Amino acid sequence: MRTNFEEKTYEGYFNTELDKRTEIFFPLGQVQEGNLGFDASAFSTNSSLWRMFGYPFGIFPLFIGFELREIADEMEKFLGRVIMNIPRMKANLLFQYKKPEFITRATGKEWIHWNQPYFRYDIYKEQQELLMHIDSTLGAKILILYASPAIQDVNELVDIKVRGELIENSNFSKAAELNLHHRNTYIKAGTYSIACSDPERMDNLDLLKLLSGINGESNSNNYGKENNRQFIISFCKQIESMISEDRYFSNSFKQLNSSLEGLRKFELFYSFLMMINFRQLTGTQWLIKLNDKSKYDKM
Repeated sequence: MRTNFEEKTYEGYFNTELDKRTEIFFPLGQVQEGNLGFDASAFSTNSSLWRMFGYPFGIFPLFIGFELREIADEMEKFLGRVIMNIPRMKANLLFQYKKPEFITRATGKEWIHWNQPYFRYDIYKEQQELLMHIDSTLGAKILILYASPAIQDVNELVDIKVRGELIENSNFSKAAELNLHHRNTYIKAGTYSIACSDPERMDNLDLLKLLSGINGESNSNNYGKENNRQFIISFCKQIESMISEDRYFSNSFKQLNSSLEGLRKFELFYSFLMMINFRQLTGTQWLIKLNDKSKYDKM
């Protein structure tokens, strides 16, 4: 039986709650795309168009246009100011959101492990291979998690969202622990899950406790000596390199990024836009864990 809510709805509610309850920075993407101030741009000298919007249009055009590179330059400055005024970044997180099925019949392939109704989501081979490549390359520099709700109905989802308890009603598993499996199953949040096809028990992961325990000084990475701008650019370059070499996603990723080539010199702006393409292509949300808000990064 399919759960009757959209994966994007769960993702949006989850991100909002995570933002409120943890020291998380949402890079430019699904949550921050509004920072650009526009969804599309064009240039027109059509007099009828301008008159329609109430602008006079004589012999010489009223609007001569604005170089998009100048907009990119302003965005580079704007984003630099934004990340300067938040705490020092100390860990990267990638979330893979999953909408589960709710299996209610004994004919379900995994019923034998639970003997009661259970939730199930698929682990896609190509997606998992990319996540594992990132995990094996970056190691302790990154945390990659699958997040899936233990919820059947959209009304239940909204009620839990209003109460601010969506994190407690979600199942979390590290991507590395699900490697070589094609499905993960669970009966409710806060308990263990069983990954299949060769059944393997996965202990419950307490997300809030895990995030609160992340300590920048204990992470075995070299980001601690870098400021936020360098942190973002360095990480995004690594992600770009890995997905560009991926046998499944590389061609599509290069096509999506082809329109960004002229923006490469705006390193911070380019990094954010490139990661938007990464998210749209792979369905993986990029988040950053921050240090205590009282400790601001001086760039």
